[in-house]
Amino acid sequence: MRVETYGHSPTNGLTRRIKLIAFLVLGAFLILILRLWDLQILEGERYYSLSQNNHLRLRVAQGPRGFLLDRNGEVIVENRPSFDVLAIPEDVKDLEGTSSLLSSILGVPEEEVRSKIQGARPYQPVLVRKEIDLRLAIIIEERKLDLPGVSLQVRPVRSYPSGQLGAQLLGYVGEISQVQLRREEFQDFRPGDTLGQSGVDGKYEAMIRGVEGGDQIEVDARGRGVRLVDRIEPKSGFNLVLTIDRRLQQVVEEAFAGKSGTAIAMNPKNGEILAMVSRPAYDPNLFAARLSPTDWERILEDSGHPLQNRAFQAQYPPGSIFKLVTTIAALEKGAITPDTKFTCNGSFSIGNFEYSCWKPEGHGTSDLYRAIAISCNVYFYNVALRTGITEIARVARELGLGEPSGLDLGDEAKGLIPSPEWKLNFRRERWFPGNTIQAAIGQGFVSVTPLQILKAVAAIANGGTIYRPQILKKVISTEGEVVEEYGPEVIRRIPFQPENLAVLRKGMWMAVNDGGTGGRARIPGLDVAGKTATAQIIRKKDNGRLLRRDLRDHAWFVAFAPSDDPQLAVVVLVENGGFGGVAAAPVAKAILEAALKPPKGISVAVAPEAKEPVEIGD
Repeated sequence: MRVETYGHSPTNGLTRRIKLIAFLVLGAFLILILRLWDLQILEGERYYSLSQNNHLRLRVAQGPRGFLLDRNGEVIVENRPSFDVLAIPEDVKDLEGTSSLLSSILGVPEEEVRSKIQGARPYQPVLVRKEIDLRLAIIIEERKLDLPGVSLQVRPVRSYPSGQLGAQLLGYVGEISQVQLRREEFQDFRPGDTLGQSGVDGKYEAMIRGVEGGDQIEVDARGRGVRLVDRIEPKSGFNLVLTIDRRLQQVVEEAFAGKSGTAIAMNPKNGEILAMVSRPAYDPNLFAARLSPTDWERILEDSGHPLQNRAFQAQYPPGSIFKLVTTIAALEKGAITPDTKFTCNGSFSIGNFEYSCWKPEGHGTSDLYRAIAISCNVYFYNVALRTGITEIARVARELGLGEPSGLDLGDEAKGLIPSPEWKLNFRRERWFPGNTIQAAIGQGFVSVTPLQILKAVAAIANGGTIYRPQILKKVISTEGEVVEEYGPEVIRRIPFQPENLAVLRKGMWMAVNDGGTGGRARIPGLDVAGKTATAQIIRKKDNGRLLRRDLRDHAWFVAFAPSDDPQLAVVVLVENGGFGGVAAAPVAKAILEAALKPPKGISVAVAPEAKEPVEIGD
């Protein structure tokens, strides 16, 4: 019998099997090609980097920060060397042993060392301990064979040779915070990096900060360096020449010893700040080193707020210094003349309210010049009602009160120049005549910063030009080449009548030299013009006595000299100091003497009593 088959043969089956095998081989080959392409092209750079890291290490060298110099080229902020302990996790072969040994050397918990090394990237150096002393650095170098993967890094650290001198003005350098690291402007920073956190060091960080360099080193299996492969030299930041005069700054610091408040000296002809003191202060070296949690808590909880720069971050009632504003407003409006007289019997009544003069028995009859000199409250009560709050507030704002000064060294208090509209909007109350006479003598709702007051007094001294306060004079390279230079910046020129400004200057001259309240600032051979103020912070009891020191009056004094060609303007505020003529004027005298008298050695002793009679008050 014959059997026939249809559609299949041994030859056809063999052919299909061969095709299947060929297809599988081709697929495997294609997969291999794609994988090689992935390794060589897509992932080539990463794997090359990993292979290099098996024997190459990068030791980063931080670029030194630029120095801060005073106007005469004297260094006031510099750098010093410090030692940091680093570890590369991949090279730490015995984590337990290394952590234990480092813990015993550095005096830190073993778990802290272990967690830092474990939590870092394998080839990324991790900071184990910052700022160790030379003794510990020598010990680590001696035990280097027992500490594979551990190394020392020499790092420049900010140094403030004079400690608290100009602390809030110069600022401090500290480790970058987690909050800052999340901000876009700090995206190039790493945890553990330091940067300027306040003052000049913070404001001009971009100029001062150095450029990183480093060494690429070949290491052996134990992480020990065997060969330098490449080196990029770190570069120093620019040096900043400030307008500050270090000698004068030291004088102001010493004159202000034991006091709380601020003192500022400025050139009224260009706005350059020559000295700025704020007390209480702090030592910025604490932040440059390893600031302990205990020290940080102590600074934060200090009731004196040492981190605050009282020159422009604190605001106070200006007291009788504001009478200068009231005077110019009245003269510009034509409400009074220099010859206008009022009589003071010690008090002034409006309706059922009585407002006192600082001198209970009164000053008798005075013209405008004498009223400025003796700072008679009753005289200016009368002037205020003739002038009106609208004009007084306008002139105050023209003089730069109630607005930031423009120094731009941190958050700046704005102050307050009140008006009827302000009171209605913010307090839901009408403006009364009593509000006007209180504002006219710098009490009530009025508040200012000492730097605002200095700007205004400088404008009175120079004839009506408001300058932006200046602290940076020029930027120079480490080789001494000038990179950038800065000059005075005029904010505005006030269209006051020259004869009206001359009235203020004469009244201020009399306050110091002709039986006024500022007699303790008199300097033989140097014509000083000044104005005292005693600003209440609460209403006194009937007996005029306050038991708590922090509720006593603030003492103010502003001055410029020489009165006919002013070279220096000064403001002094002594918190809870009492009378301005007693507590603040002698400090201003010490500053003016040191800056303008021929150098015969610097003395900052309290000025002696004036020989002629002076008003002891206000």
